Amino acid sequence: MKRAGLFALCFVLIASAELVTNFVDPAYGLSLHAIVMIFMLALSASKLSDSRTSNMLLSLSLAPLIRITSLSLPLTHLPRYSWYLVAGATLMLAALTLARVQGIGLREVGMKFSNPLVQVAVGLTGIPFGLAEYEILRPKSLATGSFSELALLALAIIVFTGFAEELIFRGLMQRSTVEALGPRVGVLGVSAIFAVLHVGWLSILDLLFVFSIGLFFGFVVLKTGSIMGVSISHGITNVVLFLVAPSMAVAQGL
Repeated sequence: MKRAGLFALCFVLIASAELVTNFVDPAYGLSLHAIVMIFMLALSASKLSDSRTSNMLLSLSLAPLIRITSLSLPLTHLPRYSWYLVAGATLMLAALTLARVQGIGLREVGMKFSNPLVQVAVGLTGIPFGLAEYEILRPKSLATGSFSELALLALAIIVFTGFAEELIFRGLMQRSTVEALGPRVGVLGVSAIFAVLHVGWLSILDLLFVFSIGLFFGFVVLKTGSIMGVSISHGITNVVLFLVAPSMAVAQGL
């Protein structure tokens, strides 16, 4: 099977597992995500895959791992900030391990602050992105507990959703897919996977919004070679979406 066909198959399998998770039963979805991940890992190790195909499949296997982690870790009895810390640290460790297995250095996955003014400007886009997504989803505020717990929650969201997820999607997944399929398919395809993992919000408009943000992040990383700006933007987006904007709405009586 050609690389593009393999990528399309992986996307369909990931999307199917997400649909089962959100519309059938989370337990079935968890099982399906596990099967999809094992399938990708097995195929990447087979003689059918050359090095670029193998690297692409390995990085794509992190997508089902994200959902497996979010569904299976027993964290409900812990403070909310620890949810993001434990889950994000688990994913970051998996991503860094995968990079090491592939022989990829930290700078190669975009962990460098090149063009600092550009990175800061990109990072600040998280504010309008978060406000816009709040208008789409209107989630309840996660801001509970003391100020120190709130500060820890904001920090955990920035580091362990923003940085960890951008390391996975743009640092590893997009990098390997671009090498295997070219920049256009790489950015479009990874943005589609990024979006489909948000299907649980049950909003077509949000899927389109997240896909657009994925394209923007992908383009920035493709041009600058750094994930730092998009990581900051991703983290700030989530802080505004789940903490700042809901609290502002409550204060204004909206």
